[in-house]
Amino acid sequence: MNVREQNWKNLCNNHVRDWHGIWTRYSPQGEVIESFQSLRHFQTNPEQTEVEQTNRYIYADGKTEEKSWEFNKQSNNLLNGLFHPQSESMRGLFFAQGAATWVEKKIETGSAFGVELFFRHEELRHSVGIVYDGIGSLRRTASVREDARGLPSKYWSAELNLLPERNLTGNWQGTSVTMTPDLKVSPPVPAQLEWPVSGNQTFFFPDGISLSCPGKVNVGTNFTIAANWLASDCHLQQITVNYDSNGALNSVTFEEFSLA
Repeated sequence: MNVREQNWKNLCNNHVRDWHGIWTRYSPQGEVIESFQSLRHFQTNPEQTEVEQTNRYIYADGKTEEKSWEFNKQSNNLLNGLFHPQSESMRGLFFAQGAATWVEKKIETGSAFGVELFFRHEELRHSVGIVYDGIGSLRRTASVREDARGLPSKYWSAELNLLPERNLTGNWQGTSVTMTPDLKVSPPVPAQLEWPVSGNQTFFFPDGISLSCPGKVNVGTNFTIAANWLASDCHLQQITVNYDSNGALNSVTFEEFSLA
């Protein structure tokens, strides 16, 4: 199976369902901006050559909003990732395990951009969103806790405020796979947890989610965005996105760790 086929298959196998969630957006200082319910609905045609996504947002005041996109296997599934109709420069990269990212293929000076990192475990999904403004300053972050079984979730809490810290020390051992922008995935290699990224800001969201990202990014300097999910006391997943000094996407790494 070629890499384009595999990327599309990973999307269909892991994400085509109804994801009931709670979105919470935070300021660069970690303060809660807003929180609301969501439903991200995915469906395919019988041949699995088209995927339709509809996001429904239910706000605290009762207002609802919907946005829809259609992905076609022939026209949207490119050699450098899934093309997002909303953003010409954004690509979706999907791992066989279920982890995924929406990333900018190249950061341009003067243009705002965002990155979203997805974790998947059984009927649970979580994404971390990071948005930068046109001068490269962190504008906001977001935590989206989703459960395919509906809301309220037995797993996710109702807590919104960030935690002051999270203990991720210990002998975390596991495996690491890296995907390059041409969708090629490396064989798994042994890995040890490295956290946080030096020089980054760190945010500890509720329910075991942590983010390490730069407070400011500049074309001309390479940078790394990483997030992890403590899915249980002894199981942790981590996604790391690397950009080179030209602002181009260099790699996305997915790691799974157990506490030895």
